Amino acid sequence: MKLVDLSHPLIHGQQTFPSDPKLSIVPHGTTRTLKYNITQIVMGSHQGTHLDAMYHFLDDGKTLDQMPLEWFYGKVHVLRIPKAAREEITVDDFMPYEQLLVSEAKIIYDTGWYQHFGQDDFFENFPSLTQEASAYLADRNIRMLGMDTPTPSRDWYEVHHILLKKEIVIVESLTNLDQVPDEFTFMGFPLNLQGRDGSPIRAVAQF
Repeated sequence: MKLVDLSHPLIHGQQTFPSDPKLSIVPHGTTRTLKYNITQIVMGSHQGTHLDAMYHFLDDGKTLDQMPLEWFYGKVHVLRIPKAAREEITVDDFMPYEQLLVSEAKIIYDTGWYQHFGQDDFFENFPSLTQEASAYLADRNIRMLGMDTPTPSRDWYEVHHILLKKEIVIVESLTNLDQVPDEFTFMGFPLNLQGRDGSPIRAVAQF
């Protein structure tokens, strides 16, 4: 059995989506001041590698604590869809994998963009899922859509609504996809933040 970490590390001052809270990880106490080390962490619920609950965009959608644990665990298929900066991800890109896009399937697409994490263009020039492609995936009734980009699309408002209305778990900013096979067991559990919209996760591949 092998385990591969699919999560980016969380580091003080790290980049965030432009309108999100900034990440702060600073010592609160040490073995000198409090006799133990403890850290203060301030961040948004969508920092780094994370997942979106339906409530992220839908006021009547499921919150994290209302989502079954099975949605965050199970067999996943990786679709290799290499893309350049600002290139679109279209329906045609998914057609070779159509036999995998079945009801309840967990899918990750790998564009290679995770290699830009920490660079100035990570949140600006990422490959972008078209609205047509998101509707195609939603119509296939998949359960989870993971990606190595910070958000599915530059049409983020429309695409999130298309996917989350069908209760598709969106997992964003995955990494190390070059180190995993095309099929493996995915584990990516959120914190149990009651009534909330999303959570950073420690995504792991097991194979």
